[in-house]
Formats: sequence, structure tokens, C-alpha cells
Amino acid sequence: MSSASWNPIRAGALMLAAILLWSGSAGAQTGAIPEAALREPWNQQLAILQSLSASILAADGDVRTQLGDELALLQVALGEFEVQVDRVIDRILADAQFPYAAAETSQALSIQLAEVHARFEALYAALAVQERADVRAAQASLDTLRTILQEKARFERDLTNAFGSGTQQQRVELATRWWNGEERAIAVKKLVAGLREELEAVYERKPG
Repeated sequence: MSSASWNPIRAGALMLAAILLWSGSAGAQTGAIPEAALREPWNQQLAILQSLSASILAADGDVRTQLGDELALLQVALGEFEVQVDRVIDRILADAQFPYAAAETSQALSIQLAEVHARFEALYAALAVQERADVRAAQASLDTLRTILQEKARFERDLTNAFGSGTQQQRVELATRWWNGEERAIAVKKLVAGLREELEAVYERKPG
């Protein structure tokens, strides 16, 4: 979660969520969109990028330029998704009217995930690994999350259940679930940014 979007309301709520998770009461809440669906696509993408780091940094010529461009576009797409999820978390915690915007919010998230998926696909194509089994699995996992959000119903159900409970606890649990997913997406974005910077540094160190 970007530091600029952090606020005391969210900090206090997520601290409460940590206490709830420790006690075991929050763990029973899987939700219409389970935490695994929000986390695993990013864990899979992270593992793939780590496995490709050496190949990316060894690229030369036009391939290096293309990879630099693709990494930059992917970083931007991931950053936009992070901003959207930050807003989701803020509104879960502080906006009583948020359930009325559930459908449009879910749709917007799905559109951004489609962009992220496309940017990953372009990067993997540039590396000629798009048919690798782990790449296909990671892309399918990300597309599954996109589909869930595009269909809207499960996101709407999560908000309806959390806001209709009459307690802050379920809203905190839902916000925490989304934060736990976003934290893995941020890890991917940081790796992408690091690879792009290293690729540029390698280029700058090469003789004339």
C-alpha cells in the first residue's frame, strides 16, 4: 500500500484486524472472494519474475530495449491497480455508502486487472516464455480473479455481508483480506521496478 494513502483510520482498523486474526475469529471468514484468490496470482507471478531475473538482465540490443519498455508499462499498470485497491480498503473502512458502488468498483478493478494481464503477457512474449507451464498457470490464475471481479456478484456479496452485519469487525476483516492480497501485488511491482532499474544500469555501464 503506498505510504501516501495510509491514514490513521486504516492503521487502527488493520491493527484491530491483526488482533482478530491472532484470536482466530477472523480466520473463519473466507468470504465470497477468498483471500487465496486475491494473493495467489501475485505469488505465482513473483516466482516467475524471480526465475527470469537473470535472463532479463542478460538481454542485449533491441531485446533489452523492448524488455525495458515492457517492464515500465507493467510497473505503471500494477501501480494503477494498487491505487484502486487502496481506495477499496479506505471505503470499506470509512464509507457507509460503498455497497451502492460495489458493481462499478468491481468492474473497474477487473478492467485494470485485464491491463495488468496484458502487460504480463507482452513481457513473457518478449522473453519467449509465454508457453511455459508456470507462466500459463499464473496468467490463468490472474484471469480467474479478473473474471470474478468482472462478474461483480461476489464482490457485491462481500460488501453486503460486511456492511449488513452491523459490526465494524466484518468490515475490518474484509479490508484486511484485500490488504493481504495487495501486499503481494506490491511485492511484484517492487520487483518489476527493481529489474527495470537494474536493466537500465547495465545498459549505462556498457562501453560506448
